[in-house]
Amino acid sequence: MDMDAFFASVECVRNPFLGGKPVAVIGWGKRTAISSVNYIAKKFGIKTGMAPQMAKKLCPNLVLVKADFAEYESISLDIESLVCRFFPIYVRSSIDEFYIDLNITNPIERLRRLKQEIFQKHRLTCSIGVAPNPVLSKIASEMCKPDGFKVVDKEQILPFVQHLPISVIPGVGQKTEEYLKRMKVETVKDLIEFSKTSFAPDSIKDLVSSLLSEDFDRKEFFRRKPPKSFSHMKTFDLDVSESYILKQVAIYLLYRAYLRMIREGYGARTVSLIVKSAKSGTVSCSKSLSDWSNDFLKFTELLDSILSRVIGDAPVRMLGVSLSDVKPMDAVQLHLFRDSEKIMRAFQLSGVEISSKLFMKKVSRCV
Repeated sequence: MDMDAFFASVECVRNPFLGGKPVAVIGWGKRTAISSVNYIAKKFGIKTGMAPQMAKKLCPNLVLVKADFAEYESISLDIESLVCRFFPIYVRSSIDEFYIDLNITNPIERLRRLKQEIFQKHRLTCSIGVAPNPVLSKIASEMCKPDGFKVVDKEQILPFVQHLPISVIPGVGQKTEEYLKRMKVETVKDLIEFSKTSFAPDSIKDLVSSLLSEDFDRKEFFRRKPPKSFSHMKTFDLDVSESYILKQVAIYLLYRAYLRMIREGYGARTVSLIVKSAKSGTVSCSKSLSDWSNDFLKFTELLDSILSRVIGDAPVRMLGVSLSDVKPMDAVQLHLFRDSEKIMRAFQLSGVEISSKLFMKKVSRCV
């Protein structure tokens, strides 16, 4: 299941003025790139990763919107709680994409109800691909965008994929595509024939095998791997020297890592700060609590003491915050509102402004 043009769609729902207009979401730096475009903008050839200046040349009427990643994460968490209601086993592969185990009663009906509830609650569409293996399901969801629902049965695998261009296959990057085209491989059908030759690399044979497989190791694919840490990094467009700015960014990075940690039902003992500058290279410093905790204020106090030791006069290029030495906490469900006073106090002490809307979201973890 893949949300359609997620960031851009969220902005269009929030702001009715954007309805019917080409919209692109960009970052906050001076050397930023486009991170999401709606389907109107895509018709002009605008793509993710493109420079805003180039996009404006392709579409002078393009509306550029500054990204609100906290809002996107908040909505993604809520969508995940809906997924969890219908399907106990799934993998969240990114902020807007989920792989769902359909080994359950009435899976297609459940998927359609999930799709409907997401739209009713958030006015956002998603595209769903159902297939015998994850690679094929990803392709199916991409091919039926936007707002599609595509089911590929076992007997339909070859007819569905054989005429598709090789570029649609997950894992086929630019270099691999260039190599295959030199080998006269343009379509999936060409790729299948090429994989049968003696000079085809093992990686190509494995790719074809995963694409055409009628089954896969569900237990391994959906196995929840215990995390070692939760972290977030930020590379600045221009070096930053002001300590008050660095402190605000560090607290916000801690918050993003904290959100992920409690969503997965973990606590931590150690907070680490990673700083990269031209003068000192990469420097990290850590500090630990006496026991595991999921108290955000305790983590901010640790981070504050680290900041005073690590941040100097040298301009900083990259900043990162990590919560490590983690272990599962007893609570299966956490409501951020319960700890909102502590969290808001931490932000107020740090001079960081953030929407209180985030603290009204329920964060769920499936067991």
